[in-house]
Amino acid sequence: MASGLAGAKAGILGGIFFAAAVGLFNIALLEALSSNVLAYFQTVSICTTPPTTPGDCFSTLITADIPSLVMFPVAVLGIVFGALYGMYFEFLPGRGYPIKALAMGMLMLIFMIVFDLAGSTSTTDVTQLGIVRVFDAVAMVGYTLIISHYYRKFTREVDFQSPDPSRLKITVDGKNYTGKKKTLSISSTHTVRAPSESGTFHEWLVSGGVTVLDSKSFETTMRVDGDGLLKIT
Repeated sequence: MASGLAGAKAGILGGIFFAAAVGLFNIALLEALSSNVLAYFQTVSICTTPPTTPGDCFSTLITADIPSLVMFPVAVLGIVFGALYGMYFEFLPGRGYPIKALAMGMLMLIFMIVFDLAGSTSTTDVTQLGIVRVFDAVAMVGYTLIISHYYRKFTREVDFQSPDPSRLKITVDGKNYTGKKKTLSISSTHTVRAPSESGTFHEWLVSGGVTVLDSKSFETTMRVDGDGLLKIT
């Protein structure tokens, strides 16, 4: 969960960027194609029934619909997928923070397209929708760069090693991390546990930014202040 929180924090920053970029682009596109949009609204009954005019519908689209139906959902999705990025970081394809973030960003973009978000609400024809979708893909790249940068800033990598993974397992907050390298929130604390049977555990060895409260206890508290190693002996 700690990594999920770090991902959500990174997602807040990335989501703000993504929502602002998509929203402002939609507004700019509508303004540039205002004559076509107004012509479209002249064919919509709700926009031609007095006292409502096509101009009123255009104004509502710019000032209300885009913020509530485009920018807000994108910002929320940015946070959600940022959290998922942190929770499933080790399982995402590719190597390195940006590549893994790109994989998550592509999933987010597919989700937006499948559920018809950030595009159809503010467009009046297929051409406009296509332009918006292309921009969504470009903005997604910016989103992934932001969440990968800040996720790395908010977390540190810890390598969990055991000389005998079949017998000497390392659990962190109840999860088996034996032989794995995990990203954990910086300045976070976790309960680490080794087998308690007599003769199987001797000591915790640490290096880098990882410390433990009691190296001789099979169950103790680990603190993460930097990249490092936790090894069971």
